[in-house]
Amino acid sequence: MNARQGGMTLIEVTVAAVIFSMVMLATVTAFRTFAGTYLRLEQETSRTTQMRETERFLRATLKSALNSPAPFEGKPRMVRWVAPLDRVGGVVGLQQLRLAQRDEQLLLSFAPLTESDRPIQWSKVVLPFPLINDLEKIRFFYQLSAGGDWSEQSSPSRDSSGAGEGLPRAIAIEIVAGGRSWPPVIVQFDQYRPTL
Repeated sequence: MNARQGGMTLIEVTVAAVIFSMVMLATVTAFRTFAGTYLRLEQETSRTTQMRETERFLRATLKSALNSPAPFEGKPRMVRWVAPLDRVGGVVGLQQLRLAQRDEQLLLSFAPLTESDRPIQWSKVVLPFPLINDLEKIRFFYQLSAGGDWSEQSSPSRDSSGAGEGLPRAIAIEIVAGGRSWPPVIVQFDQYRPTL
């Protein structure tokens, strides 16, 4: 009988176990890296989608802002305007809109357009809608006339009858959210009328 029988020695089994462990470790690491990359990609895609949708909505509603029946009001951290809406959050028709920061949210508030002199009752019909949830900073700048400088205030100008005359020529919005600066949103108002 042969003294050496077929089989593996302890050293061979140990080497095979080490090689198998290294292959499994590499496989688990690859899957973990893939899962992390997928999660980061999904978060970035979600942020980019939110950015695009917010920018698209702001451009459309600001561009269609009206000169009357209510005056435009622009401050460094808040803007208020009137615009026609088509089924946004259950709201339709002419609405007063206000965009402002509350805590870490950029909130869009709605109020029905009324002809009374009573204070605006924001959120009476529809609750404020959060456009951005991880907002760190927002600033509004206004160009009051063509070729003019940008200002942090846009007071509604009044004519001799006391009625509001107009919108600024354009608005620029700077947003920092989620640790990233968004590209500035610059909108020129369709109903801008230069004062004579």
